[in-house]
Amino acid sequence: MTDPTSALDADVVVAGAGSAGVAAAVAAAESGARTVLAEASGHVGGTLAWQLLEHSAGFHDVRGDQVVGGVGQRIVDRLRQYGGTPGHIPDDVGYTATRTPVNHAELAMAEATLLADAGVQVLLHCPVVAVDTDGRRVRGLDVEAPDGRRRITARMFVDASGDAVLAALAGAAVHDDVPHRQPASLLLKLGGVDFAALLAYAADHPDDLRPGNAVGSPDDECVNLWGFGTLLETGHRQGLLELRRTELHLAGWPRRGEAVLNVTRVPWPGAGLDAGAAYLRLSTQVLEVVRWFRRLVPGGRDAYLAAVADRLGVRESRRVVGLATLTRDDVVSGRRHPDSIGTGAFPIDIHDANAPGLEHADTIASSYDLPFGCLVPRDLDNVLVAGRCVSSTHEGNGSVRITGTCFATGEAAGVAAALAADGGTTVAALDVPQLQDRLRRRGVLGARDGVTVRAAAPRSRPTASSA
Repeated sequence: MTDPTSALDADVVVAGAGSAGVAAAVAAAESGARTVLAEASGHVGGTLAWQLLEHSAGFHDVRGDQVVGGVGQRIVDRLRQYGGTPGHIPDDVGYTATRTPVNHAELAMAEATLLADAGVQVLLHCPVVAVDTDGRRVRGLDVEAPDGRRRITARMFVDASGDAVLAALAGAAVHDDVPHRQPASLLLKLGGVDFAALLAYAADHPDDLRPGNAVGSPDDECVNLWGFGTLLETGHRQGLLELRRTELHLAGWPRRGEAVLNVTRVPWPGAGLDAGAAYLRLSTQVLEVVRWFRRLVPGGRDAYLAAVADRLGVRESRRVVGLATLTRDDVVSGRRHPDSIGTGAFPIDIHDANAPGLEHADTIASSYDLPFGCLVPRDLDNVLVAGRCVSSTHEGNGSVRITGTCFATGEAAGVAAALAADGGTTVAALDVPQLQDRLRRRGVLGARDGVTVRAAAPRSRPTASSA
């Protein structure tokens, strides 16, 4: 039962404190809205921070032109001040122009300081469990706080939960265009890695890496390796690895002896797995990968499991049906939209839980626009969505789900929510040119301003001062 004495009222409520949710809450609060951010876990940062993603990506297109600015870039700048990232550096594997390695704990703390500076009220350990609707409007929601259920009322709501929890509880339709979504993973961080030996192996076995993968030095701050198919096949043949994989992604910090490995996977949802069952299966895979790394990977003899993601790495969940839907053709054609609120540029990256490698990855020649309609649920008047649950097809989601783009959709949703709350309008009736003007003033790129920002020329090797 909801305790009426614990009720809160706000102008804007944001559900989910990942990349999209943090950007939305900061943007809404800085736009003058009384903003509450409700997060199911005990910390902010979401998938990028606590699923231990190898790096943030999507800030630049294939030519090196920056396509994401605003709150996302401000977070990178703030994290650099704390020494938690070298900034945007060349992508050693050539998958994209740049990548942005982060120290995960420092990223979460930097985002927390930004939320504090913006005046956002943050509620932790508070999953959304119920939504009160009146026709097409959400009047309030309930969160299950540690001390009991709390009601939060607001004029506008932003669903940045990743799984579209708020929108689904409110009755929003979701896309059902594929029988199987992308798989879930559990990333792991190793310590005690001898990078001199590891990188020597990589340099001597270029055929075991993705074509064009540059091999760094033990003196580098960050390295990025994609491949190891020969060693993975040997591990599978010897019974060290039950999961058969032809590739893994390793992001390393050589001076610290740390490496994050992205290699595990299970169907999600599917094969009778709920989150708990998926976690148990992935835990076995994690331990097998650590054993394999110690026995077969040069430089891995003294490696140890330093950290495991605190949540499943879900690539694809509910995608809300919006007034517009981002498609594969939008992405690969670089389509422009008059209601653009930002830009994306990451390849279409599709994984298959039942295949040993990527299902496919479609590179794109230029950036594409993110139409405002993708953020507006077709069935609701005062809710916006941001992050991986925006309206997109399966393949469109393969690009837009990336963290850099989540910062962009989150910031746009936050500003739009504040404007709609202040003006007393529905999200569909919002003055889009006014929204675009506000976003441009905030440093957002691609809000139909026609401005291209050129990134600094990548250096041959990243350094601590790379930007």
